[in-house]
Amino acid sequence: MPPHGGRETGEWVRITAMAHATIVGKKTIQKQIRLPWSKALEISLESLKVRFSRSLITSSSIMLATAFLSYTLFGHDFLNRMISLNDATINYKLQLMGIDLEAGDPGFNARELWLISTSMVVCLVGVANALLMSVTERIKEIGTMKCLGALNSFVVKLFLIEALLLGVLSSLIGGIAGFAFGLLSGWGNFGLLGIKHAPAFLGIKDIVITALTGTFLSTIAAIYPALTAAKMQPVEAMRKEV
Repeated sequence: MPPHGGRETGEWVRITAMAHATIVGKKTIQKQIRLPWSKALEISLESLKVRFSRSLITSSSIMLATAFLSYTLFGHDFLNRMISLNDATINYKLQLMGIDLEAGDPGFNARELWLISTSMVVCLVGVANALLMSVTERIKEIGTMKCLGALNSFVVKLFLIEALLLGVLSSLIGGIAGFAFGLLSGWGNFGLLGIKHAPAFLGIKDIVITALTGTFLSTIAAIYPALTAAKMQPVEAMRKEV
């Protein structure tokens, strides 16, 4: 019976049809094929398409966490920019917001640091959990790959690439969304002056920092699920019913 796995499994079977065992006496010499990163990327993209709904759920957790991070970073850069202008109208609005102009940079308070840390942990756990569920769903697919000659390193490579793709795309969207909400907040508090003097360059810096952070966390979260998938014994994986 063909394993579950969809089109990406069929692609793997096509690619690894050349894998074979040479019988020498009573010994079997397994010949395994090392495939390039480009082929791993192709299979990972196909897997994300097949499991689009689960990928969307995973992406949403990353986007929410990184959007909050980007919004917080840009919010502080924006306030510092407003303080540095030393404009009477802006200073009055800052004082209404409870900003101490004498103290200068307001910095991050304990509540914001706690919320940022919590959102990053939730992001980490969410990605790891989603990938572990993906491993469970793809047990037979992984078993088929390993029976056809896939190395453990190739299986790890597939899951890391999936996490990397999700991390990069979701973090960029989250970073841009956070920046946009930061601009809207600045417009709401300071009107057109806020938009006119918004630190666009620092906003881009915050988006880049957010994207790198989200991508790093997604990749770290994928390590355990990837190793779990790679350690599966082919025969045991093929026996399991999902």
